[in-house]
Amino acid sequence: MLKLLNIEFYKLRNTKYFWILAGLFLIFLIAIPTAFRWFLNYLTSIGEDIAGLGIPPNQMPFFDFVDLWQNLTWVYKTFSILLGFIMVISINNEYTYGTIKQNVIDGLSRKQFLWTKLSFIIALSAIICLVAMVIGLILGLLWSPSQGVDFILLHIEFIPAYFFHLIAFQMFCLVLSLLIKRPGITISLLIFYIFIIEPIVTTILFYKYKLELLANLFPISAIGNIIPMPWTKYALKETQTTVHFDDALILGIYILVLYLIANYLIVKKDLR
Repeated sequence: MLKLLNIEFYKLRNTKYFWILAGLFLIFLIAIPTAFRWFLNYLTSIGEDIAGLGIPPNQMPFFDFVDLWQNLTWVYKTFSILLGFIMVISINNEYTYGTIKQNVIDGLSRKQFLWTKLSFIIALSAIICLVAMVIGLILGLLWSPSQGVDFILLHIEFIPAYFFHLIAFQMFCLVLSLLIKRPGITISLLIFYIFIIEPIVTTILFYKYKLELLANLFPISAIGNIIPMPWTKYALKETQTTVHFDDALILGIYILVLYLIANYLIVKKDLR
């Protein structure tokens, strides 16, 4: 697997788009929670409070270890699309420049070629989760009122949940790229589907027809549901604060299905 990963990294290391998108993602990982904390401090400094309750904004438990891992990973998953762009451009470059055919001619099997992509997805997801965990630890140690190993480990299952979310999302982009093979069209369709088509369809199914289960089975919803939206708990509303088995199971099934589709498109179909 390391050999296959090296092959993929060798292709990407001299490409500007990879370093630009990966750099932007890293900047977001660091900048967003820091900027949010500064914003809360600013609101506190000008005398603002939460909902007129006399609670200073910087005293809200956004960075408490009890809530931190869910809050952080939920925000971070919003920017997964940048990693999706990397996969879209990577796959389409393989077809545009004929490197996929050249790899096969040079002795790499089609299944091995697929695993160059999958090994890269797994490695990149692992690195991002490690960085996210380090950032979370630093933020929590600086700003969490709850300290100690027990609090640090509380709900840390959102980190591995985030890992599988990243894998599934990038595999979704991989399959979409294999189907369309045009980077501009693929990226446009990806953005349109994620931010317009699926939200509209799932909202109608959820609120008009009360088909919650069906709405949650749409790809982006299923991939994202493993990390539920945490903010409603601060409005004293019932909120899912753990990783549910059902959400993890659906995500696992999606990863398997996406792998089978990608395997079919690369191993069985013509490399054109």
